[in-house]
Amino acid sequence: MFNWQTSDWIIFFVDIIALLIVIRFLSWKVSHKLEEVEQRQNFETRQRKLNRANPSLSPEEE
Repeated sequence: MFNWQTSDWIIFFVDIIALLIVIRFLSWKVSHKLEEVEQRQNFETRQRKLNRANPSLSPEEE
């Protein structure tokens, strides 16, 4: 490891930076998807509450 050439060190650091970018992107993507799922779940919960509060409308009439 200590007898690496300059080009080896450059490739090593570029790989480290690329790995950090990929990890950061994937963590952003996962958190964004979790927020989307949470919003969808909240919407479905609100819809079910509204349907229970207003039983005169059937799902076909909506």
